[in-house]
Amino acid sequence: MSEAQANQDALSRLEELKSQRYGKRSKKGAFVAAIFIQVLLVAVTVGIVVIAPKLAEDPAFVAKKTIYLPQRELEHQAAIAEFQQSASAPLTVDKLSTESLLADPLPEMPALPTTEFAPIENDNPVPDAQGLLAGSGLGNALGGLSAGTTEVNYFGIREEARRYLILIDTSNSMFERQRNNEMYRFDFGTIKDESIKLINRLNANTLFNVAIYEGGSMAWNQFLVPATVANKAEAEQWVRDIDENPNVSIGSRRGGGPKLMEGGGTRLDTGLKQAFSFQPEVIFIVTDGEINRSGDDITEDEILDIIDGLQETMPEKTRIHVIHYETAVARPEEIDTMRAIASKNKGRFRKVKANEL
Repeated sequence: MSEAQANQDALSRLEELKSQRYGKRSKKGAFVAAIFIQVLLVAVTVGIVVIAPKLAEDPAFVAKKTIYLPQRELEHQAAIAEFQQSASAPLTVDKLSTESLLADPLPEMPALPTTEFAPIENDNPVPDAQGLLAGSGLGNALGGLSAGTTEVNYFGIREEARRYLILIDTSNSMFERQRNNEMYRFDFGTIKDESIKLINRLNANTLFNVAIYEGGSMAWNQFLVPATVANKAEAEQWVRDIDENPNVSIGSRRGGGPKLMEGGGTRLDTGLKQAFSFQPEVIFIVTDGEINRSGDDITEDEILDIIDGLQETMPEKTRIHVIHYETAVARPEEIDTMRAIASKNKGRFRKVKANEL
């Protein structure tokens, strides 16, 4: 073999070795790339299946806005229910008789007892609707219609509830006070106007009532009633008719609503007892701050204990807002008591300057 031939064989061998070496590297690189891709796919799968659901927020369930039936439709439902309840009784039939085509007619039927045939007698098949709504069949008349919330603004205190009660101090100090040996008279019409604004703002699904207190307590209605057009008009007139004579007492005040008498003084405790009997969701109190029992002060601790006992009778705690109607320089302890009543019963306290006449 010549030297040239030997060199040629060596070069061929060297090329063959290089080819084998790079081929192995290429196969090794492809293998590594395949492993990497597999690992990446596994990581992505774990992230989608396991981690992503844990990071996702729980679905939020939001109640839809309450839909109120139009006021006229509610009154229409009440009228229909009233008519169905009070429809006139069937006509009384004294006896039944038959005639037969046969030669010998059948004997007459015996007389039927009218008391069993017509058990209900109603001289007035459609009584006044106010009587129905106010007393005898409120729940049935409205066909189980639930109360709805109304947002109101009373002397700057905003509230939203289903059942409202306005409790107004009508003791003589709300109409006149003596300061520095001089007698002052105050405009009670401000309270009347603000209360009427609240009443007229209520929608027909909302229930309400109004009460006053001094030596006793008297309410406009026996129940919390729906804020229909008729009920609101009647309540408005009742508020406007509140006698502003300082010498008038609960016992002599006119009105068909219930009264609660527990002695003389400025009996906020009596007013609250009657107010809680209606089970309102919100009570607005308007007072000049005097709370006494025949001249003897009712202390803050005593009135708060009374309210705590009344709250225990409620399905949920009633919110009590207090409006201080400033007719004179109130004593610090009276202001503290009014603030405590509001703060301890989820309410707010507000001062309103009384206008002098």
